[in-house]
Amino acid sequence: MGNQTDAEGRQPGNPNRSRDHFRWDDRHHQPHTDLSKWQKFWASRSDAAQFLRLLGRSVRQVRPVARCYRALLAEAPRSHPVGADEFGIAISPTRAIWDRYLERVRDLGVGALLIRIPCWAPEPVFELRNELESLHREGMSFTFTLLQDRSTVKEPARWQGFAREVASRFAGLSPTFQIGHAVNRKKWGIWHPDEYVKLLEATAEVRREFPGCRWIGPPVIDFEYYFTTNYLVGRRPFDFDGIAALLYVDRRGSPDAVQYRHFDLRRKILLLRAVVDASPHADVPIHLTEFNWPLKGMGKHSPAGAHVQTDEADQARYLALYYLTAAATGQVASAFWWQLVARGYGLLDEDDVWTARPAYRGFKTLLARTRGCEVLALPERLRPLRGFLLARGDECTALIYASGAPRPFDPALQVREAASLLGEPLPTRAVSVGPEPVYVSLGQTDPAAVVEVLGRQPDLR
Repeated sequence: MGNQTDAEGRQPGNPNRSRDHFRWDDRHHQPHTDLSKWQKFWASRSDAAQFLRLLGRSVRQVRPVARCYRALLAEAPRSHPVGADEFGIAISPTRAIWDRYLERVRDLGVGALLIRIPCWAPEPVFELRNELESLHREGMSFTFTLLQDRSTVKEPARWQGFAREVASRFAGLSPTFQIGHAVNRKKWGIWHPDEYVKLLEATAEVRREFPGCRWIGPPVIDFEYYFTTNYLVGRRPFDFDGIAALLYVDRRGSPDAVQYRHFDLRRKILLLRAVVDASPHADVPIHLTEFNWPLKGMGKHSPAGAHVQTDEADQARYLALYYLTAAATGQVASAFWWQLVARGYGLLDEDDVWTARPAYRGFKTLLARTRGCEVLALPERLRPLRGFLLARGDECTALIYASGAPRPFDPALQVREAASLLGEPLPTRAVSVGPEPVYVSLGQTDPAAVVEVLGRQPDLR
């Protein structure tokens, strides 16, 4: 894999500029980027025909995707109750720290876990088979991300053996398996689209052997749907059981922020659905298998540059808005924060006591307040007032916020209980709406009536 160490235990870069080089970074849980953009471009020059074909497929799909996208924008969202396995968290457990993970997972009340299994070191996860089976009997659902390296990309038979071993160990958990990871990033070992197709071909036989499992892909990272389009329109050995997307928005700040003057998180999700609908692929669920925001002040522990980092308060806010935005589209079956414990971006700091960050408390509150609720986004005509209505039966709660100075909440809506994003109780009298989202319980109130009242508030608009 090109991960040899020198006499002092340091791992070298890629002095030969080889595309077969693969070097893992334990601090950031991803491969090192040992080639510059220009070096990667030069090393890929022989793959030009494949990328031209990718471009051609994407261009041919522009019109049908645009038609589907416009139709989705005009439709009412598909409302549904938030399931126990819809808002998940990624963990990286080993036997030595399993009890600590289990305590925090149960404290959160989360119902879905995502666990990465590296092809070069699967044993730490394999050793936890009995523990994971016990959690599954308690109702936990599992998604396993099968991580490739360059050696398995070059030798698909090795990938097939790895996938078969994983499936044979965990098939009893009714799992979802993500086939590969970040397939549009060369540092993850896949240099051109056909190499991922070969991994799919190697997976096809394993998929037939374990029909009770779900196999999702293509795991494209960031807002680069031309790769997704290529795999859904081009040759592949089977249809995915779900579409995987590592849909980061951390270079845009809040999920409300827009890219290319149009695409906030909601529109990015709808565009992904349009990509699927316009393709010859089957209509299957969307799974957002990775997102997070790196934290300021973490130095070498941050997985991204200073220009995309945020503080702990905004991390908690963005986490809640991301999950709720995804749910409100009605297009997302599951979403996973990466990850629970990490110094540079986790909900828990990777210190001796795993100190809880505000995002941990915010996620715990979100899980408790949304389970079984239909999530409805406030209409755009109310902006700058933003937020979501959480409806369960005839009970309605709003998570509400607005830009600018805080302003009073309309007294026509009787507030039975109010709380901060982190679950801290707030006075029910004189509730104000400002940049910090607050939960406001309105009792037996029809969501449509809430929207009507909010639309009459000129001081909030």
